[in-house]
Amino acid sequence: MAAPADVVDRADSLMRRRRTFVAARPSAPQSASVAQPPVIEDDDLPVLTEVVSADAAGFDEPGERFDETQVSLLASDIAHAIGQQLTCDLPSLLETALLNAGEELRAGITATMETALRDFIARRKQLRLPLDEPGKE
Repeated sequence: MAAPADVVDRADSLMRRRRTFVAARPSAPQSASVAQPPVIEDDDLPVLTEVVSADAAGFDEPGERFDETQVSLLASDIAHAIGQQLTCDLPSLLETALLNAGEELRAGITATMETALRDFIARRKQLRLPLDEPGKE
């Protein structure tokens, strides 16, 4: 990808080339046999340094685009559409979440039990105590 400075330099050179072609006045003819191309003036094309007002560009003011009744109707329609979608999808989403939670709970309990049993067995081997209490024969 080109460096940002390269892009800016290329844009500047293109703007200068376009501006000189459009804005240049025909010079005095060098000879009668050489025909000069006509100069095309595009005054309606903005350049990067030109400021265009919102009125000239044809944009409406943001406050004039919507009235409150349209906004509230649109919000109501969106809420209704979301409610319908949730009504359809929520049972399957909850079922999936509960199945996943159940599996994670089982896996967690199994891991905890295995760790507890390993620790218990390790302690019993270190102490070498009999399983039965003495004097119960």
